[in-house]
Amino acid sequence: MAIARRRADPGGPVVILQRDPGPWTPLLISWLATLALIVIFGLVMLFSASYTTGYLRMGDSFHYIKSQALYALIGVGVMFLFSYFDLRFIRKFVWAGYLVSLVLLVAVLFCEPLNGCRRWLNIRGLPTLQVSELVKFEMILLTAHLASRTRRPIPREGGAHLGAGGWLYQKLVRELAIPLLPLVPVVLLLVLEPHMSGIVLMCAIVGSILLLNGSGGIITYGGAVSAVFLLETLLSHIDSIPYLQDRLDGWTSDMSKMTDQTLQSLYAIGSGGLTGLGLGNSVEKQLWLPECTNDFIFSVVCEELGFVGAVVVILLFVLLLVQGFMIAFQAGDRFSTLVGVGIMAQVGWQVFCNVAVVTNTLPNTGISLPFFSSGGTSLLLLMAEMGVMIHIGRNGAKVSAIRRAAREAQEEKARQASRPPITLDGIRRPGSRRAGGLN
Repeated sequence: MAIARRRADPGGPVVILQRDPGPWTPLLISWLATLALIVIFGLVMLFSASYTTGYLRMGDSFHYIKSQALYALIGVGVMFLFSYFDLRFIRKFVWAGYLVSLVLLVAVLFCEPLNGCRRWLNIRGLPTLQVSELVKFEMILLTAHLASRTRRPIPREGGAHLGAGGWLYQKLVRELAIPLLPLVPVVLLLVLEPHMSGIVLMCAIVGSILLLNGSGGIITYGGAVSAVFLLETLLSHIDSIPYLQDRLDGWTSDMSKMTDQTLQSLYAIGSGGLTGLGLGNSVEKQLWLPECTNDFIFSVVCEELGFVGAVVVILLFVLLLVQGFMIAFQAGDRFSTLVGVGIMAQVGWQVFCNVAVVTNTLPNTGISLPFFSSGGTSLLLLMAEMGVMIHIGRNGAKVSAIRRAAREAQEEKARQASRPPITLDGIRRPGSRRAGGLN
């Protein structure tokens, strides 16, 4: 009877912190340089967009940038700390983290509402915490954990084919239903806040992980295409949520019916033209454009830097995503790959939705622009996720080097075994005895 042996983990023993996660590859260094450019660019634009609002509302032009710069500095430390965390160790606590996330989502429902929503955990003496930002990271880890396990097919007795029923069970239940089940309580709790933009992002992130993992096969791809065509139908049946319906009613090309926020955003974008009004010269940020330091900061970018500046920002994010996905696909195992895919999907979807909202391509969803919009919780967690990406890149290079060395050793051993032995006269002759064996 054959006994299945567990292969040794090429990444070494599971620890909390790895002293040497692996080498810095050119791809990883290039990705990190792109990230640094985006973070610095974001701080510059936040200061430009916020100093008028900070002065008029807080009496301090540096009110927003001081806290954001502090969070950015702390975030750099958090990023490099997370780059040394063994991802396999973090994986052991994904279910515990999920339960904590649910508890926090319940806790915010009992906090004081802000702008009509209960999304922030307010504990006296501590900074406010937007729990949904933490839950995004947890859902990436948990979905990657489940998807990497359920993707393996059911063992077949004697190699027999499972048939249509077995195929449906594998695709629908193991590869789709099981990874999607933890998302259901999260969505229900977000509905109670309410936090529709959080729901959109959670579903998009989880869907991206499953789609790129190949979970469900053709069923998932068909579902994704159907969701695109059914989106308008779904949006037309949410009259029971008044504030959502107001935003949908304002999502129109008729400027007389458009929401004031979207209208001012389009004014800002149109005023920028090709090259913009110049850094710091935005007019709309002077209390005309609501949330110019947060959800609508990209409108200020367009107004001050014009079409050229907007394209540069988008291209920087595209470069970050392309490099990030390449790092993820070169990871040492499937779980690490899916975590990297989820992190990059989160950044990508947030950028897409934010740019689409400020240009009136999508209804106002309240999704921030990563690394640009003000918000300490979001920035810290994003930097932590970037640290995980560094770990995935370095560890993937380390595992690849170990596997390559092992493969070369096996090939060398095979070559040595295939060589004819050396005789006493130093000449290799097929069929002769090895040295040391006298006739």
